[in-house]
Amino acid sequence: MIHRFFVAIAKNAPPGNGLRYNGKTLTYDAALKQVKGLAAGLKVQGIGPGDPVAVLLPNSPDLFVVVHALFAIGAIAMPLGTGAARAELERAIDKSGCVAVIASPELCSLAKELLPALSGKMSTRLFPAGGNSPHSIENLCATPPVPLPEISGEAPALYLLSSGTTGSPKIVVHTQAGLMADARRTSKAWNFTSEDVIFNMLPGNFALGLQLGILNALAAGAHVVYWHDTRPLVLARKTLLQTLEMEKVSVMGAVPAMYETLAAAQGAFDLSSIRLSFSGGAALSRETFETCRDRLGLTLRQAYGLTETLMVAHNDSSDVEGSWQSVGRPAGDAQAKIDFSEKGLAPGIGELLIKSSSLMSMYLNEDSETKACLSDGWLRTGDLARLDSEGNLYIVGRLKLLIEILGFKVDPIEVEQVLMEHEKIAEAVVSGVEGDARAGRRLKAFIVPKNGGITPEDLRRFLGKRLSTHKVPTLFEFRDELPKSSAGKVLRGQLAAGN
Repeated sequence: MIHRFFVAIAKNAPPGNGLRYNGKTLTYDAALKQVKGLAAGLKVQGIGPGDPVAVLLPNSPDLFVVVHALFAIGAIAMPLGTGAARAELERAIDKSGCVAVIASPELCSLAKELLPALSGKMSTRLFPAGGNSPHSIENLCATPPVPLPEISGEAPALYLLSSGTTGSPKIVVHTQAGLMADARRTSKAWNFTSEDVIFNMLPGNFALGLQLGILNALAAGAHVVYWHDTRPLVLARKTLLQTLEMEKVSVMGAVPAMYETLAAAQGAFDLSSIRLSFSGGAALSRETFETCRDRLGLTLRQAYGLTETLMVAHNDSSDVEGSWQSVGRPAGDAQAKIDFSEKGLAPGIGELLIKSSSLMSMYLNEDSETKACLSDGWLRTGDLARLDSEGNLYIVGRLKLLIEILGFKVDPIEVEQVLMEHEKIAEAVVSGVEGDARAGRRLKAFIVPKNGGITPEDLRRFLGKRLSTHKVPTLFEFRDELPKSSAGKVLRGQLAAGN
């Protein structure tokens, strides 16, 4: 299904359009030839419909070619974090039943250590994306094309690890039809055209990072510029901004922490070619919104989606200044409704439920978890939200993050947003910790300060003027930094565990 779509796009896209990386372009037509050869080569090696394959590749045309080759033979791509720990990767591979791993040259040593965790059905289980091995991706791409199977839209195509706030990560299953529906919805909602130059800086193991570079841009026959740098973003940001300028990028997406880092770069950059810069993955603060507008000339728009839903909505209001907090209205066939059954929440606030043609089909081998969140075509997102009179969505917190204090339900996101209004706070995260038998649960704030000293007493007074007493943390911990994922998300679980 997806392969037929790619064939049609490659035939009709402008001849020079394709995948840009490190100053070179792989046209869609050339990429299609590689995909057909690699699909044949992987098929000869014993990979077939329904076989999960772990993919350890950075953002690059290699990632595009590998994933599309797997789609073409009905196999399942499972992109993994290139910076993840070995133990994490072993758990993911064991849980998914992957039969092989495809790895970049610099990750081949790690991939070899993961081989014992793979399913044992194949003799060759490591396919390097470099080198002279007969099983290298380069050599397999030279395999003469063979007839490819007809793949059902309901066939599983992608495994992604969820980043749930509680419990062990679950494997989200997306079908070929679901991925195609998301590509069409996103491309249309964001008005992608073949003239767009779309910048993909998010890692491939994140839903948006993968879809943006693999299918969403492809749906419009647009250029894709892949970005990958082994250095931390704070060290690579100048190069990244220069790339945006040089490539005349028109569309980019990132998480708020990435935009904050980019906006702090020294020097002047001409980013006037960017018509759409969207932010997702976490709440966008007013400070980040204003800093990016003033320093980089980027007017950030919030977008909303989950690993389980893919793209749902984005803010396309003409009044960006007045609506920057909203993630906009659901796009395409996506629908949203609010469940108000949870007691103790503010009026108009409830759990957000989503229905669309690109919802996950299940959590792999987790029937009870699937049934708990997916019913009658609606997915319970776990996000707290409200809808305004025009149908615009506002994400205000997480249901699973709610903390019960003295009988009241406290949303830590609300407290964090108020803390971030303080001029001496750079970052803030609020968590619930166990108190003594008399006090019960207590609120604790983890603070990264800026602009001089600050004390718990200062913060209690500041919050006491803005929040109810039960919402004011009783404990404060000051840190130089907060633990974060590779995409810049704060790792709340580590903080809650005392790390």
